[in-house]
Amino acid sequence: MWRGIILVFFSCFCIACGSDLEFGTNKKDGLRIGKGGESSFRFGAKAGGGQSGTRRVEETVVQGNIFNLRPATARPLLVFVFVDLRDPGTFQDFRDAEVGIIGEDRSFSVSHLAAGDLTIVFLLDQVGVNQDGTIDRGDPIALFQDTSGRLKGLSASTELTLEDVDVSFDLNAPDSGTATVRSEGNIIVRQE
Repeated sequence: MWRGIILVFFSCFCIACGSDLEFGTNKKDGLRIGKGGESSFRFGAKAGGGQSGTRRVEETVVQGNIFNLRPATARPLLVFVFVDLRDPGTFQDFRDAEVGIIGEDRSFSVSHLAAGDLTIVFLLDQVGVNQDGTIDRGDPIALFQDTSGRLKGLSASTELTLEDVDVSFDLNAPDSGTATVRSEGNIIVRQE
């Protein structure tokens, strides 16, 4: 009998949510199935505020392509975009985050980001059983170098394009990799 009640409740819940379903109250523990059939893992603590029944606008998009990759590899590459990251060493304290896969053509797109200061991290995921799509101790990462502060204070409806990113992973010191662009003209910010 309980199984039937739970099944009816879950079915009603899914119908009420429509095409934007979130599991859990904390984005760190949940999986978000977005609009238009997109699906992406969600990380971070959900921001509070607003009136009951309202949803904050999460329409910032980060897109771009990798021009040079050192060392050359066939291992999976991921890009993480953190909003208001407060601990760049452990990547645990932030307001919002999204992750995307870097395609075979070396392009990437990460959407549904909230307003704030962005930190972009490229991950060369471990192989075998350690290939889990998360930033773990020992995973080679490359932090995007935003020397002019163009990724700070972005609105919730921003399109950020990073053209021709050079990504260098340091396999001997996994947390010291860097990602750069050749000039500030390769960082295109369009805010509404």
